[in-house]
Amino acid sequence: MEVHLGIDDTDSREGMCTTYVAAEVIERVEGSFKPPELVRLNPNIPWKTRGNGALAIRGEVSDYGEFKNQVLEVVRSHRMKGSDTGVYFSKKDPRKNPEIRRHSRKTVRSVVDPEEAVRLARKEGDVVSFGSGRGVVGALAAAGHKFNDMTLELLAYRKKRFWGTARNIDVQSVWNAAELYPLVWDTVDRKHGKIVLTPNSPCPVLYGVRGEKRWAVRKAHQKIRGEEPEKNMVFRTNQGTDEHIIKRDLNSIEPMKSVETTGYVDEIPRTIEGGHVLFTIKSGDTMVDCAAYEPTKKFRNTIRKLSHGDRVTVIGGVTDSPMTINIEKINVLEVARKTKEVNPSCPECGRNMESAGRNQGYRCRKCKTTSPSKKTIEIPRELTEGWYEVPPIARRHLAKPLIRIEMNYDTKQE
Repeated sequence: MEVHLGIDDTDSREGMCTTYVAAEVIERVEGSFKPPELVRLNPNIPWKTRGNGALAIRGEVSDYGEFKNQVLEVVRSHRMKGSDTGVYFSKKDPRKNPEIRRHSRKTVRSVVDPEEAVRLARKEGDVVSFGSGRGVVGALAAAGHKFNDMTLELLAYRKKRFWGTARNIDVQSVWNAAELYPLVWDTVDRKHGKIVLTPNSPCPVLYGVRGEKRWAVRKAHQKIRGEEPEKNMVFRTNQGTDEHIIKRDLNSIEPMKSVETTGYVDEIPRTIEGGHVLFTIKSGDTMVDCAAYEPTKKFRNTIRKLSHGDRVTVIGGVTDSPMTINIEKINVLEVARKTKEVNPSCPECGRNMESAGRNQGYRCRKCKTTSPSKKTIEIPRELTEGWYEVPPIARRHLAKPLIRIEMNYDTKQE
């Protein structure tokens, strides 16, 4: 019998990870299952736990009722106390339901009413929830998600006795694994000399290897030394796809959404307390701040090179009070021409002329040549047109690395 399962919000800031629960379901529940799917949802939601990821599992079982019982046993034994867990079961493929697909897309990009999600989920499946049940929103979104672009992540999990302790990873082995770039990416941050595949939370995840090919993420995993994982699993995912981005005019952007919008730099970059760099873009009568926060490190140096009149496309999440775009990528479309006036040069000796007196032009003392006015010269700009992105140490799960665009990796469909 065909089954489709969605799970969300089994974790908290104190521990657990819904991907681990999904891995446990595949290992412990009777049935034949396809590779699990990790669907990252709207990263701007304030009540998210960490990475706002929901899980889908699809496969075949012999007894639907027993399947539900076994799944719920796994969920109950692993979900964190206080989590708002949601579980969705269906005998039909929810991806074939246009209404559920729209719900899934909206959950990645916007804000969804939990009551509406429960109503929709019950139309074609069964729902079990814990706590407030807000997790039903993500559970249904994962089960109904259809990939327009897809990447992979191999997640290695820690043995239970190590949960909550410092992770033991051989750093050099991670750099060796990173040699599989660009088929494997966001394993290290080369500009800042750091590894970036380990989480900072006390969750069961030891590390995650992201990439394009199953063999590549597995080969990278095999190169990594240190603490021995309990197990590992490869997830199909929308990470690194920019699925959360909505194209909007500047005057129509909204908080808690991620946008791609274009404007002209109106107020030049300024550094504020904390090392954050802000500038203002303008389109028509609308002006909005854009921010490169301190965790983006050297990316801020690029932002500081912007100048009044530069035309840019900014991609990032929108916050309010005041309205600000948290930059994930920026495309410098046009670099404004900058000029200044200087004393003219003598055509004979090449030296700079001096003022001949008020309103009397300029002259060369040596050659006696004259010029009626100053000359205008262009100021070289350090910034060139093109795309720039935040480094891996500051990249959001859903943000698409530029290398995926350059290598035409962002064309895979389900």
